[in-house]
Amino acid sequence: MEADIFRTMTGLYFDDVDLFGTLQPMEDELVERGLDLYRTAVQALHLSGAPAWVDVELSVAQLKALFALVDGGPTPIGGVASRLRIGLPAASSLVDRLVDHGLVQRREDRLDRRRTLAEPTDAGQALAQRLRQGSREALRSWLERMDREDLEALVRGLAAMVAVAGAPGADVGRGARVALEG
Repeated sequence: MEADIFRTMTGLYFDDVDLFGTLQPMEDELVERGLDLYRTAVQALHLSGAPAWVDVELSVAQLKALFALVDGGPTPIGGVASRLRIGLPAASSLVDRLVDHGLVQRREDRLDRRRTLAEPTDAGQALAQRLRQGSREALRSWLERMDREDLEALVRGLAAMVAVAGAPGADVGRGARVALEG
């Protein structure tokens, strides 16, 4: 009898409500919708940045090594291997290929002449920036075209996701919330 009254009032069955009173199927649908929208947005972002990537004649492994060096600065070959979770010979080969392309240079470590450091050249820095910039500019354009209310909701949602993930930028997200509300 109570189940029929509940269903009449809410349109739900008792099975739809967990012990804490939350609507599990609706949450699952919302999570799935969020995942679908995220995938769609990332695909659109990749497509918008695609022109910069089309001309790149590097393997994925070479790109990973380049970005590791751009982000990490001068790094011993062993550090490249560690960062990419590959063996020392493979890292050395990747760096050699990047040197051949003029994107990375090897140099002696000033503090320990027994070590060789790899670091991006100006051309390597420029390529990494160009590849990253295309997507960033597209994303900026999208954000600038959003209604303020939608943009504020997106920023709050991203800040909450960063906080749940425990990512380093979590405090920034909370600050953004205060700034938006203030």
